[in-house]
Amino acid sequence: MPLCLLPGAGALGCEQVEVAADVVTVHVRSKKRSGVCPLCGRRSTRVHSHYARTLADLPCQGRRVRLLWHSRRFFCDHRRCLRRIFTERLPEVATRYARKTHRCHEALGHIALTCGGEAGARLAGQLGLPTSPDHLLRIIRHLPEPQAPTPHVLGVDDWALRRGQRYGTILCDLQRHKPVDLFPERSAQGLCDWLGAHSGVGVISRDRGDEYARGARAGAPDAVQVADRWHLLHNLHEAMMREAGHHDRPIGEAMKAAESQQRRRCESSTSPQPASPKLQRLTRAEQRQQANRDRRQQRYQRVIALHRQGVSLRAIASHLGMSRGTARRFVQAGGFPERADRHFYRRIDPFVTYLRRRWEQGCRNAATLFRELQQKGFTGSYSSVSRRVAVWRDRVQHDHAAAPALTRKQIRTRRPSPRRVAWLLTLKRTDLKAEEQILRQTLRTVCPLLKRAGTLARWFARLVRNRQAHKLKAWIVCASAHDAPPELRRFARGLLEDLPSIEAALTLPWSNGQVEGQINRLKLIKRQMYGRANFDLLRARFLHAG
Repeated sequence: MPLCLLPGAGALGCEQVEVAADVVTVHVRSKKRSGVCPLCGRRSTRVHSHYARTLADLPCQGRRVRLLWHSRRFFCDHRRCLRRIFTERLPEVATRYARKTHRCHEALGHIALTCGGEAGARLAGQLGLPTSPDHLLRIIRHLPEPQAPTPHVLGVDDWALRRGQRYGTILCDLQRHKPVDLFPERSAQGLCDWLGAHSGVGVISRDRGDEYARGARAGAPDAVQVADRWHLLHNLHEAMMREAGHHDRPIGEAMKAAESQQRRRCESSTSPQPASPKLQRLTRAEQRQQANRDRRQQRYQRVIALHRQGVSLRAIASHLGMSRGTARRFVQAGGFPERADRHFYRRIDPFVTYLRRRWEQGCRNAATLFRELQQKGFTGSYSSVSRRVAVWRDRVQHDHAAAPALTRKQIRTRRPSPRRVAWLLTLKRTDLKAEEQILRQTLRTVCPLLKRAGTLARWFARLVRNRQAHKLKAWIVCASAHDAPPELRRFARGLLEDLPSIEAALTLPWSNGQVEGQINRLKLIKRQMYGRANFDLLRARFLHAG
């Protein structure tokens, strides 16, 4: 396909090109011999007059491009036509009264949908397409709404226009992974009206809210409703938190018992045991550094192995892809050569001696030390002093941790919150620390209801994760018993009222996971618009971006 440098290359011919510092002007003229009357459709070759029409086109080499179209006016010779004079039109180049070509208008439309008004205008100006933010917003508003087929599997969820005050509804096609619609209300009637206007939805994935359940039943009574599995586990955790909030006194007793048990374990140790160092998670830079060190150590071991086999340094360097100098240094090192730490001069270096002396005298306050150093001429920042002191503070804490347990000051354990108690009772034993395992065991001993709640919660979580729909009714029966925890009984009654959708959630593969991803993208677009644009602009940008 030949490259078309001009829009509508079959209709326009180039006559002259003028190149200036910031703009390129291309003089063009229509190649057609006749014009078509827009009113009666008859052709005419009788020219009335000429006029110049200016069109903006795509930039070239960073310069703006302007088409100067020498257009013609024709006589319409048809007797019954009400128009006597008409101007020739080229619909493949630009619409009537337009100031831009079709392809320039499309490029501005893509910029507007991606960046919005203000940011899009700044970007377009840098690309050689100067325009205003209002013009970009008008382009978005005049774009035709994207047409999508009615989804068979529909995902429904809410999103916040203003968190805690106003919420809207998002609809997604879970099979095509695309958004379908967006409206600024969260109501059963809104979903019902949309489903009534779009027949053919067979599966509806939703959260556990009553609004969408009622709207789905009214708008699509034959559709299968699927409850979201994450919301099931979230509702279980909320029930566990409420249950833990009813047992404040037993939790306090369990905390005291756990403290005394830990104290007895510390006092029973006769010999001082150094504290085991905590495994710290490495940063990405430290991980890269460790990976590079391992790679160098492997190369060093290969060099030593080949050298012991009698291979020459030249052959080793050629085989491993390194220089002979590197191979010689590895052989002569006598051990793996660690890379020396790089030392950077810091403003605090001349004051380290004074800082260390004041630290040994008992002054451990970084702010006080910083003010003293300023009086001595220190021009650095407070953070540099704080970082230097933090190294010594960590050593002091490590020395205290390595001291005998009997000489350490007993620190009282913080009272666990209901949320923390819910996690202690729900998580697996292997996921808990030693002190958390002691507290959990004490809670189970002191309060039988919390023990029963933890057992039921772990059973339900395992049931949902493993998709064991055949065990759901048995769990509801156990959780609905008269001796079960009250909050879990209430949770089980809620499951019983929504049982078909929960069974479908444990049977079908659909969930609201990708709907949450679309909401995340919607939040990004909304925040790019700085909260100033109307809902119609947000909806247009979101649906076109999808």
